[in-house]
Amino acid sequence: MESFLALTLVMAVAACSPSEDTASSPIVDPAPATVAQENTSGETSEVIAEPAPSSIYNLERVQPEPETVLVPPSAEDTGIDPAGFGLPEVRERARRLAAAPYEPSPTLPEDARNLNYDQYRRILPATDDMGWPQDAGPVRVLFDPRGYLFDHEVRINLVDGDTVTPRAYSAPAFDFKDLPLSDATKAKLGFAGLRLLAPINQAGKFDEVLSFKGASFFRALGAGNVYGASARGLGIGTASADGEEFPAFREFWIARPRSPSQAVTIYALMDSASVTGAFAFNISPGPRTQIEVEATFYPRKDIQGVGLSPLTSMYYFSPHDVIKRGDDYRPAVHDSEGLAIHMANGEWVWRPLQNPADLEVSVLAGSQPKGFGLVQRHRQFDDYSDVEAEYEQRPDVWVEPHGDWGQGQLLLVEIPTVNEYNDNIAVFWRPREGWRAGGANTISYTMGWGLKPGVMAEVVAVSETRAGRKPGDKTQMFVLDYEGAAEKVFENAELEITSSAGKIVNPVLRRHPSGDAYRLSFELQPEGASMAELRAVLVRGGRPLTETWLYRWSAK
Repeated sequence: MESFLALTLVMAVAACSPSEDTASSPIVDPAPATVAQENTSGETSEVIAEPAPSSIYNLERVQPEPETVLVPPSAEDTGIDPAGFGLPEVRERARRLAAAPYEPSPTLPEDARNLNYDQYRRILPATDDMGWPQDAGPVRVLFDPRGYLFDHEVRINLVDGDTVTPRAYSAPAFDFKDLPLSDATKAKLGFAGLRLLAPINQAGKFDEVLSFKGASFFRALGAGNVYGASARGLGIGTASADGEEFPAFREFWIARPRSPSQAVTIYALMDSASVTGAFAFNISPGPRTQIEVEATFYPRKDIQGVGLSPLTSMYYFSPHDVIKRGDDYRPAVHDSEGLAIHMANGEWVWRPLQNPADLEVSVLAGSQPKGFGLVQRHRQFDDYSDVEAEYEQRPDVWVEPHGDWGQGQLLLVEIPTVNEYNDNIAVFWRPREGWRAGGANTISYTMGWGLKPGVMAEVVAVSETRAGRKPGDKTQMFVLDYEGAAEKVFENAELEITSSAGKIVNPVLRRHPSGDAYRLSFELQPEGASMAELRAVLVRGGRPLTETWLYRWSAK
């Protein structure tokens, strides 16, 4: 747990504040994995499972590279041909970089490293557009300097048609106030990341819509959002006994859009001791900001435990916890409250998140899902009662994979946390087989960020989960609400409620007093079990009427 806290402090310190643009990542200790298995009726449940055997993995969309020794770049090959610059050029740089020894980022000067969080936040750009201020377009760009915990230096280039212009770091581009930084430090800090601004909330008003800063982390916003959940370019070793490696973006190319309707393209070069990568992000800011991602990875060495399209978030507590937190005035604290999955077989799954007593890893899909995401369903102020954090405005993040990502598992990692300042949730697709040094692996996917998910389930969603102990005994009680259900939707519905341990008793489905919802309640008798995997779905004629609700109950 100490190693986890140390790294989350490095990657993100305060996930609860809407004005912060740091991101965090869990580092975890080994834990038993659980896998979603199908029973005879095609249902899913979580069980303890052994890890899959290691072998070679190549994504089906791209043929593996020939197994030859890559040649390090020569001096004349280190430049960029600006004509027609795009993803192929970034891929070539990543391919050549993978053949060269890994070089870490320049060391951050000590006085910059000693800045605290509040001091670092005081450093502001000297202008409101660091991209093309003389000829304003549909977006604006701002850069962030290194400092505090953000010690990795990135290079930034501006692409205008066929012209590629490196943007050199300059201390006068920032207002350092009266911070305790020497002139020598200010002059050589370098960039830590970038931000994209667009008028997503009000015409003519440029608000932040995307941020790249810290390793390969990025976060986006839709209209009305404040920063919450994060994404990463790649995960390596998350929830593994060997520890986690954090690849980092080291160079960006920002292509200037020509019209408000044109997507903004940002190319990125990623690097780490184990792998390099070339990315294209096509960003369409709006009420629901959409990002089309294509990435090719070039391993320097054989890699196991890859995590594709990793998402991270913070979950502290909510009414769906069995054990309540009685010393906080707020009813809930979280950036995301649940994991939604559109399974390969068409099933819709809802898994409420938890802040466990011990690290827990769950595998919730054994076939590549049609989509998955971290979701914040409660959208009223009174759901959180936190004026500063504005948890009701944290974005949903939805991922739709393109093509075949190969066999693997969708993993959910839940890590104990004692506060709301560290991200403790991670979800990603882990290929069953590893990557081989000298190969190339390409994936693509669509991401949606906004107040509502990008897709709507074809069944009735679980709008509320409540859990707790039945008064007077040790029986655990669960209450599920389904809102927006017409009066006859659940006529003759069959209740399918199962548990991996203990016994389910007293299942009841009744009309909610509100008139447009139904309530399902049932009890779990643990019968000595300390943990149980619960599953509930309403069906008629063998077809689901609702999402499949999954929940991990623990006596701790």
